[in-house]
Amino acid sequence: MIEFWDIPKLFVAFFIILPVVSLVHEIGHLLIAKILGAKQVKIIIGSGKILFNTRFFEIRKYYFYYGYCYFENIEDKSRWRNLLIYSGGIIANILSSFVLIYLVSNQVIVETIFTYQFLYFSLYYVFFALLPMSYPDGNYSDGKIIYYLLKRNHQLLQQKQFQLYYNKEEKTWMLSSENKDEAEFDHIDDYDEAYQKAVTHARASRPSKLEVIKENTSHFEIFPRNPI
Repeated sequence: MIEFWDIPKLFVAFFIILPVVSLVHEIGHLLIAKILGAKQVKIIIGSGKILFNTRFFEIRKYYFYYGYCYFENIEDKSRWRNLLIYSGGIIANILSSFVLIYLVSNQVIVETIFTYQFLYFSLYYVFFALLPMSYPDGNYSDGKIIYYLLKRNHQLLQQKQFQLYYNKEEKTWMLSSENKDEAEFDHIDDYDEAYQKAVTHARASRPSKLEVIKENTSHFEIFPRNPI
C-alpha cells in the first residue's frame, strides 16, 4: 500500500541513491582506465553549471541526471584495454550489488527501502548500459561500443587525426586534420598558445589523436571517447 510518507522516499531515491549508483558506475570506468595507463582521468556527475570541481572529480547543478568520465592516452586500436574500460561501469554496479546483498544477508547492515533502491538502480544501470544503442547527443552506450569491439570493429572509437606543426614559409603554427574543411590557426606565433588551442580543439572532437611536431621531434596526445 502506498502512503503519503512514501513520497519523501522517492525524493531520496532520485536525489541521493541514483547519483551514488551513477558515481559507482563512473568509478568503475575510471579505476580500470587508470590501471591500464590512462592519463588526465576525471569523473563528471550531472549536467549544467559546475558546482564543485577538483582535478579528478566534478559535480554539476543537475547532479541527479547523467554522468560520465573522461581520460586520455588510450589508443583506439587497443581492443582489450577498451573492452575492459567500457565494461568497467557495468562491472562496478554488479560487484557493488553483490557486496550489498552479502552484507544484508549476513545482517551486517539492515535491510531497508534504501537498500532495495540501490539494488534497483544498480540493475537499471547495468541493463541500460548493456543495451547497444545510440544517444540523441551523438554518443553511444557502453553496450554498443562493447558490441562493436567484440566484433573487432573499432569504428565507434576511431580517432580523428590532427597535427600541430610550424609552417616556416608562413612563419606561424598551424593545425591540420583529415578533414580539409577544418579551420587552421590565424597566424599564431607562440607555441604555448597554439598548443593549448590545438588540445582544446582535439578534446572537443573526441575521439581524436593530436600529433605535436616541434623542433624535429613529435609526440601524440590521445583523447578517447568518453564512457557514460
